[in-house]
This record gives sequence, structure tokens and C-alpha cells, in this order.
Amino acid sequence: MTALRAAIAAGRRSLGAGSRGLADRQRGVAMLLALTAIAILSIFSMEFTYQSRVAIRTATYVEAEIEASLHARAAVELAALVIGSADIVESILAKYATMMGGKRPSINTASYACEFVNAFCEGQMTLMGIQLVNLEGREAVGLERGTCGCTSSDEDGRVNVNRVGDLGQKQAVFDTLYKVLERNEGVTQVGELDKDMAQLALNIIDWADADTTRVDIDPGTRKLVESSGAEGISYRKHGYRSKDAPFDTTEEVRLVEGMSDTQWCKLRDQLTVYATDKLNVNTAPIEVIKALICKNLANPDNEALACARGYQQNPLVPVNVAGQYIEVCRTLKKLVFSPPFANTGRFVQFFDKLGTVLPPEYVQVLQIDHGRMMNDIGVTGKIVRIQAYGTSGKVTKRITALLDTGAQRYVHWRED
Repeated sequence: MTALRAAIAAGRRSLGAGSRGLADRQRGVAMLLALTAIAILSIFSMEFTYQSRVAIRTATYVEAEIEASLHARAAVELAALVIGSADIVESILAKYATMMGGKRPSINTASYACEFVNAFCEGQMTLMGIQLVNLEGREAVGLERGTCGCTSSDEDGRVNVNRVGDLGQKQAVFDTLYKVLERNEGVTQVGELDKDMAQLALNIIDWADADTTRVDIDPGTRKLVESSGAEGISYRKHGYRSKDAPFDTTEEVRLVEGMSDTQWCKLRDQLTVYATDKLNVNTAPIEVIKALICKNLANPDNEALACARGYQQNPLVPVNVAGQYIEVCRTLKKLVFSPPFANTGRFVQFFDKLGTVLPPEYVQVLQIDHGRMMNDIGVTGKIVRIQAYGTSGKVTKRITALLDTGAQRYVHWRED
């Protein structure tokens, strides 16, 4: 009896231990499933958090990009508004000049338009170091976030390589362009026709003209003649043809056969492809002015002395000395809000007065043909280049726009 009781007790103990082991295993599986679920949810949570941060930063960047773009656009439009309101601007400046005891200034709004833009962007307007307006901190003036600004320049100071409608226009473009190339390059003797330089000028003309035949040149007279040769042969190695249509942008000049990167870097600010008028001597790069002087010397035999090539910065070369005086004159006139040369007659008369500041031998070789020079030059501009920027946060947007002031419309617009 005692043995039976002992056996029953042992069996019960055995059954109880098995039940506890099964329960422990069940609890372990449940814990493992819970940990797995937590790990999966943690991964999902981290991915969601990451995606949310990316989305927030992307939205912030897009917002800043749009804001910066709008700031740049506002700067362009305000500059265009000032340029188109020359009469109003001049009357305002006249009032300030009267208050300061001076005379009515003669100001080119295209040159100073972006100074007025600062009144919007920064709440301040300064002209040539004189603060005219300070509205900083006033409501509705300035930008709460970001900045903007611009610079403006006259496109008519550049050589127009699209004016090649007939042989006469082609000759005029070639003569000026070849002299510009001479000022930029230092090869061969002055007076001799540099074949590579001449061919590059001819290639530029052939690209922009409407026909498919090459323009050639008589080396003796330097007069252009229409040839019968095809102009696209040399482009086959590049995989494209001569365009036979006007350049759309200045950058397109880089596609012309013979144009190297070095030459392009020198020429890029001296050429234009837009419908400009005559070369504006008030704003043209000084190297273009020198090219015009060398092109229009009264005695072409003086060119070797007046325009020695390869020594653009040599102060002993007469055309460089004349260029320095012209640049000083233009700078001083701009400081008093006055156009350097009020008319083309004033510019050609400048050379008649060189005898008061230059040695006689310099004056003799720098005499120019007044009639030819006046056929090339003007003193006003038609196309204005506006380069604006806008910022917001770490984003900067830039816009280059060219405004036709006659038609009051943009002929070029590029955003970067």
C-alpha cells in the first residue's frame, strides 16, 4: 500500500514537471515572436523617419530653389522696368542733383539700372558711393529671407557677327573682326595677312550667312569675294555641318572651325549675335576700341608702328597709349553721371586733341579717317544684358537676360 502511494506521488510529480516545461517553451516562442515583431516595426519606423526627413529636406530645398528663382526674376524685371523708365529716373536724379547744388545729370539707365534694384533687394540705393535712399527695416521693403541683385551692361559695345546679309556687310564684319583677332593674338608681322586668322574670321561669316558657298579673300587688297567652293567640307570630321543661318547664342561661335578654347575665352566678351546697332564706343571693351583705331587709321602704312601686334600691354605701343587715355576719359565721365562721348563727333575729335598729351610721333601715326570711323561707331545702346542672381538658404539661382530696349522685349533668357 505504501509502495502504491509512493508510485502515484512520483507519477504526479512527473506530470507536473512536464507541464511546466511545455509552458516555458510556449512563453519562449511568444517572446521570440514579440522580439521579431518589434525588430520589424523598428526597421519600418527607422525607414519611415528617414524618408520623412528626406521629404522634408527636399521640400525645403525646392521651396528655397523656387524662392531664389523668384528673387532673381524680380531683379531682372525691376532692372528692365528702370531701363524702360529712363525719363522718370532722370527726373528723380535731377531733383537730387538740384538739392545737392549740382546740375541735372546725364545718366545711362542701362549702366546704373541695377543700383536701383538694390532699393528693392536691400532697402538701400547707392549711386557711385552716394547713398540716395535707405529704407532698410521698413515694411514691404527688402527681402525677409534671401538676397538678390544684378549687373547690367550694353551689348552694343560688342562686334555683331550676325550682320552678314550681303557682301558689303560681310566685308565690314571681316575688317573689324580681323582687327579684333589681331589685338588678341600675337603672330606674324603687322601689315601681313595672317592666313589662319583670316580663315577663322571667314569661317565665322560663312557659318552665319544664308548661302552654302565659301567667302574668300584677295590677299593683296583684303577684299572679300564669293567663291564656288562648298563651306561645309571641313566640318565633316566634327560630325556636323556649317549652319548657314544666324548664330542663336554667342556660345555657338565655339562650333566654328578653327575656334580654339583660348581664342574663345578672349573673344567671348567682345562678340554678340543680337540685333545691335553700331559699336557703342562709350561701353565697348577697350581692345575693341583699339581694333577700331587700327582699322581706321588715316594712313594704313602707319599700322606697323601704331598697332604693333603681340604687345597689347606694352605702354610704348601708340594704340595702347591712346586706349589708356580713352579709358581714363570714360571712367571720369561716368563718375559724374555723364556719357563719355555725347556723340560720334566727340569721339573722332578726341584723336585731334591727342597732341596736347602725346609726343608728336605718336600723334602722327594715330591720325584716323574720320569718315570711316563714324561709319562704324555709335554712342548709344539698343540691347542690354542683365545678369541677375537670387539666393534663399544655400540655394543660388542666376538669370542672364538680354533686353531689346526698343521693342521692350527679351531676346534671350537663360536660368542656371
